[in-house]
Amino acid sequence: DDKKDRGHMMEAIQDDIAQIKDMISIAGFGSGMHNMVCNHFESVGVLASLLRAGVSETLAGAIIQKASVSMDNTADQQEKIKSLKKYVMKECLSRVAVRDYFCRDNTSGVPHVAAFIGPTGVGKTTTIAKLAAMLTFQRKMRVALISIDNYRVGAFEQLKAYASIMGLLCVPAFSAQDLLCALDRMKSMDMVLIDTAGHSHFDKQRIDEILKLIQADFRISAHLVLSVTSESIIMQEAASAFSVFGPDTVVFTKVDETRRCGKILDQINDFKLPVSLIANGQRVPEDLMVPDKQELLKIILGKGSKEIN
Repeated sequence: DDKKDRGHMMEAIQDDIAQIKDMISIAGFGSGMHNMVCNHFESVGVLASLLRAGVSETLAGAIIQKASVSMDNTADQQEKIKSLKKYVMKECLSRVAVRDYFCRDNTSGVPHVAAFIGPTGVGKTTTIAKLAAMLTFQRKMRVALISIDNYRVGAFEQLKAYASIMGLLCVPAFSAQDLLCALDRMKSMDMVLIDTAGHSHFDKQRIDEILKLIQADFRISAHLVLSVTSESIIMQEAASAFSVFGPDTVVFTKVDETRRCGKILDQINDFKLPVSLIANGQRVPEDLMVPDKQELLKIILGKGSKEIN
């Protein structure tokens, strides 16, 4: 019995230490977080997990607030925490949006045409290569590639090299006429993927040039590519600048290069765009996934998904 009591005492001490660590990590955030903890003391651990994952203070606070309304307030402290965790996961999941845009069957008789847009260096070309390989070899779809990137040195050559390995048609198109001709050549395909030039989100003139080119054909859908290694504010500015394209989905890359994927939840929340693809490495085509909501939430929360679940 003494051993059992000592074991329970050690567990209680470890819980207290974990809570103190969580409070210290929250102390680095704004006064809003301190107020949140004062009002909902049982939220300390969950809140710390969300913040560590990279979810913004504003969104983390809103999630806790919403979840705390639903949780069982009559229970003891441990049951309260368990109840809160359940409702936090439910609330997070309700804010996650996914869409399997590329892997669906094409029964329309005309190709789906998808342009990948976004800032420089986010991995658009590599993502297109991965997707082309996935669609060609796993989904047995007929795929062709177009590059309209005439800014980056070697951009077309890079895409062409990937296409050659896979035995796919790949052509450059640097004017509206070129693009329409290329699409006419590819009318027997299931999917046509278009690589666009990456530009600073502050360069409105260059963004407008791409927009005019893509608008040459009404069938072209736009898909915003963002790197999770970027700061949240940069991602928000880029999403805002490229919103003129009316993107159908968002693609997040480089999720393997950061432990703070919580910012994905902020982007989905702010711009109401479903996630179609997640790129999590350099390998073609292995490091590309079409996530479901549960998988995406696991990526977003990282270690926090175990701590909260």
